[in-house]
Amino acid sequence: MSVEYEKKILSSLLDKYEKSKAYSENSENARVFLKPAGDASLMEELENPEQKALFLETLQKLAQEGLIRYKWVRHEEGNLVDSIHLVLDADRIDESYKRTGRISKAARVQALLKEICRALRSGKLEPGGQMEGFLLDQKKRMTEKKVIPRFFFYAEEGRKSSKGLDEGTLNRNLLEVLCAMDENRRGEGGGLMERVMSARLFGDSKYFEHNLKSRVISILRSLIPDGEDLPADDELLGEYGVIRWPEIFEMTGELTAVRKDGGRIEYGSEPSGAYINSLTVGELDHVELANVRKIFFIENKANYVWYSLYQRKSDELVLFHGGCYSPSKKRWFHMILDAAAPETKIYHWSDIDIGGFCIFTRLRRELAPAARPWMMDRKTLEHYFAAAMPITEKRYLSGLEKLLDDPEYEIFYDVIRYMIAHKVRLEQEQCISDPGMPLPINRLQLKEV
Repeated sequence: MSVEYEKKILSSLLDKYEKSKAYSENSENARVFLKPAGDASLMEELENPEQKALFLETLQKLAQEGLIRYKWVRHEEGNLVDSIHLVLDADRIDESYKRTGRISKAARVQALLKEICRALRSGKLEPGGQMEGFLLDQKKRMTEKKVIPRFFFYAEEGRKSSKGLDEGTLNRNLLEVLCAMDENRRGEGGGLMERVMSARLFGDSKYFEHNLKSRVISILRSLIPDGEDLPADDELLGEYGVIRWPEIFEMTGELTAVRKDGGRIEYGSEPSGAYINSLTVGELDHVELANVRKIFFIENKANYVWYSLYQRKSDELVLFHGGCYSPSKKRWFHMILDAAAPETKIYHWSDIDIGGFCIFTRLRRELAPAARPWMMDRKTLEHYFAAAMPITEKRYLSGLEKLLDDPEYEIFYDVIRYMIAHKVRLEQEQCISDPGMPLPINRLQLKEV
């Protein structure tokens, strides 16, 4: 008998078993088999009489031990094997796993489920939050389907991942990162640099980047609602407070930042815009606003520059919002809003699309309940209709229809109905290239999108 053939036969059968209804549904009617004729390399090998004898001897021994059954090609008994069947008995299957040195898929699923449950009990996840919801969804799917979801590490033969690292350790560390990120997102601290986080969690500053980052990005992308634009990788991580370098926040207006040591940084003397980094924000005690009656949050960089240079009035503070905002930027926005007088009017300008609506509602939900959308209504879309982009995906239209069932988006119901009826959406850059606006936009050398 050949140990090599034994392992090859049983491994091939176990691969098929783990993808079959016999495994996922415990189906009594399922069959798990393979046909040697379908394996060209094996058939070529069996042209050698000695190898063929070893192969047939191995089949006979495995059948005697009750691990497999096999059938001959009709009229070729003792010569050509038609099919090899795995015996679907729990004890026999366990023995087949032992013979191949593999860890069973069921055992690996249970190991990961245990780690997910541990993460859910850790107290680091926001109750009812996206990350907790994600892990609960994965737990449910694993329990029902007995599979390891694509977001986690799964090596075909069990013990090692494609990177040669232990599968269980990688999954445990991945969950540790997700918990740490979700906790960091809700904390009061500033951004945490990737390599600093990696060194703190794993004692290796590059471990996250080399082994876990792509999986984390995949998970964060899965949490974005249908139809919303996908942010860049750095933006996704930044929303959870994980950054490559300190962030830069931009603003234009009469603002003074006051440090904890009493030092004052005056930004009002910069009419073309000013900057502050996230490290400095972490050292601030508070900010002061002088003669600010309106605060504008603007999502797009080109629109922020355009508005700051050509539209801003002396009593307005303009802030570059960007798409996602990190915990550090959230703290910065919070300090500004705390400094604003009660009568200050707050506006937000984003694209007229699902992403823009989501950005606005998050701002109002988390920071500025009194915020109002600016140039995000039906009238604006009608005015710039010729510059609007067509909606061609049914999935996107379905996403818009879902918003009509959500009271949080009521302020946009009118424009959403118009978008659905006419199948259009509008990027806010188009609003600064209107010839009806007598503004020197050519000085910015802006490119239309």
